[in-house]
Amino acid sequence: MSKIFKLSSFPCKQCGASLVFCSKTNALQCEYCETSQPIKIPNTPIVEHDLKHALQEIENSPKTIFEDKLEVNCTSCKGNFVLSQYQRSTKCPYCSTPIITNLDIFYNLTPESLLPFSITQKSAKTSFKKWLDSLWFAPNSLNKYFQKNSKLHGTYIPYWTYDSNTHSEYQGKRGDIYYVTVTKNIVKNGRMVRVDVQEQRIDWSYASGSIDRFFDDILIGASSSLPRLITKNLSPWDLENLVPYDSKYLSGFESETYQVSLDNGFIYAKEIMDYWIKEDVRRDIGGDKQQIDNIKTNFNDLTFKYLLLPIWIGNYKYKNKNYQFAINGRTGQVTGDRPYSYTKIFFAVITGVFITLILFIVDDFSNSGYQNFSNYIISFF
Repeated sequence: MSKIFKLSSFPCKQCGASLVFCSKTNALQCEYCETSQPIKIPNTPIVEHDLKHALQEIENSPKTIFEDKLEVNCTSCKGNFVLSQYQRSTKCPYCSTPIITNLDIFYNLTPESLLPFSITQKSAKTSFKKWLDSLWFAPNSLNKYFQKNSKLHGTYIPYWTYDSNTHSEYQGKRGDIYYVTVTKNIVKNGRMVRVDVQEQRIDWSYASGSIDRFFDDILIGASSSLPRLITKNLSPWDLENLVPYDSKYLSGFESETYQVSLDNGFIYAKEIMDYWIKEDVRRDIGGDKQQIDNIKTNFNDLTFKYLLLPIWIGNYKYKNKNYQFAINGRTGQVTGDRPYSYTKIFFAVITGVFITLILFIVDDFSNSGYQNFSNYIISFF
């Protein structure tokens, strides 16, 4: 049976306008008559899937040919517009009707859970304003941007989570610091003298052992629309509150399918795991210094989840350079690029130098023996 690409929306039964997800009520709500439609959350567990089995199925599955862009017709006004390759949901550019697609039919995996938006755009703007106020040396135009053009875009971004039991064998060296007394020749008051000083030494000894660690929900952004550093810095997320995927949560918001593949996402997850395994090894070696020569890690019981997380996204242009920022749609945590005002930095440096000079002059005057400050200033310069 062939898969059919479809568009859908949620019209209000009272007035025919669009129902969109409302984070205040956790339900669909009409944009005009405010008719509300609850979203029933099924008692379905959030499942962790076997990673190796999924990768094998993907390898053996037929490759779907999908164009970079799709031309579609709005379900409401019938206007033609173009969807990008990764757009799962959007709004009609002509009538603003929320459009949700079944774009996942072209992909090997579909999301099974998500965190709904819990803060409104208004609350997100408040968090953004606090973030702006906390930035040192930010240009004044940042605040002008906030007041004039502060519209944010609510988007569900795809993420992978990875779990693994790990067993690591390591070899390395333990360094214990000790001190010895040595005699040295130094110049003191114009004369060469011999003095005893303490010098640090390190006693290195061979070390080996094994480390076991369980990693739970290593979170990896699967989108290319946001830099990895931004998606990483939006943590923490309350993943314990994940709900089963329902397209109703997407109504009124943008959303994406994954652009980072499942296997590539695991490569990024392994980098995070490797970092913490090295920290465990250093603690296990002990001593004052550690040298790791080799670590061999087995990753067992590998599982994953594919989920969507809510993010408010904004852009800002300063001196012909684009800056992007994002706000956690659950906590209000803000992260992103920021410009610096070099004018503010220059005057801050000048002010610092001036204050330092004043403090030096005052201190020097108090120790100079001068009774008259004017005479002191004349002699100083």
